Amino acid sequence: MLRYTMIRTVWVFIILITILSINFILLKNAPEYPPTIEEQREIYYARQVSDGYMTIELERDPEMVETIRQELRNPAESDEYTIIRNAWYRDEGDQFRIYKPVPLINQYFNWVRNIVTEWNWGVSTRVQANVPVYDILLSRIPVTFQLNIVALFFYIPIGFALGILAALRKNSFLDNFISVAVMILISLPSFVTMTFLVLVFGYGLGWLPVQFPPADVTGTIRYTAFILPVLGLSFGALASLTRTSRAELSEVLTSEFLLLARTKGLTQTQAVLRHAMRNSMVPLVPGIIASFVGLLSGSVIIEVIYSIPGTGRIFIRAMTQNNYDFNLILGITAFYTIISLFAILLVDLSYGLVDPRIRMGARK
Repeated sequence: MLRYTMIRTVWVFIILITILSINFILLKNAPEYPPTIEEQREIYYARQVSDGYMTIELERDPEMVETIRQELRNPAESDEYTIIRNAWYRDEGDQFRIYKPVPLINQYFNWVRNIVTEWNWGVSTRVQANVPVYDILLSRIPVTFQLNIVALFFYIPIGFALGILAALRKNSFLDNFISVAVMILISLPSFVTMTFLVLVFGYGLGWLPVQFPPADVTGTIRYTAFILPVLGLSFGALASLTRTSRAELSEVLTSEFLLLARTKGLTQTQAVLRHAMRNSMVPLVPGIIASFVGLLSGSVIIEVIYSIPGTGRIFIRAMTQNNYDFNLILGITAFYTIISLFAILLVDLSYGLVDPRIRMGARK
């Protein structure tokens, strides 16, 4: 088991590096949108030089200075516009300060070096100009985790309870009612559910806030603001867990070993709690761990709809047309990739924890 865990952990890091490397290359080849304010742009390019992504040159030749100035003034009419296409020029009167990107392969190795040695993921260019990406994520990740953890602990007991109830009352009116409700909730995307909840309980009835309150707001609204997004995230996962737990428990209830337990004198409740539930947990526990990743991806849209200051909301902002924020996109991608890969690792390991007979990676 230990050997298997170590090998899988190594593969997690290999896959993580591969995914981030591909994203780095793809995003670096996309159009760049530096800060719009001149002062912020100058700070940004100076940071690019210090991080090893650009070099700085001074052009003092009067003829070349005038040529560059003319091209910047009428870029569409110039035949030599390519000499300034991939660089940023600052006109300083008798000279130009030129920031030019280094080759992509050099940028990549500098990027890896900055992360490994300084945990430097670069700075934001548009969402929060010149603020380190790590600091932005550090302020947003807790909100996203709070939302998803609360949703996780909300739907797990309810999903189990409904699944067990439906399995024990199989083919009854209650079972049919739960099955129909499950199909409806699974069919509805989270953004549809969230929009409906906001319209009804926020704008219609006025019971709950219609959007997440700012950070400086205190009081009960800080807690009631979580109700609608938690419900919006939970309904789909709750329905899926109810359906899966009902199916697994129904299969176990008809098995021979459970019939043997009943013939030995155990009541139905004892047989279900001691034997049926434990065997049905084998596929359910890994599914619950994997569902956390699904909640994270679903919270991206929920955060946008409800104005929640989490990672999903700024990810959408960073991807907006003409608002492309390369470093922030890469940082958020790394966050979601790390969570997803380690969740997959925990899913594999959880099989052996739930059922000791399962030994992951054991030799035959």
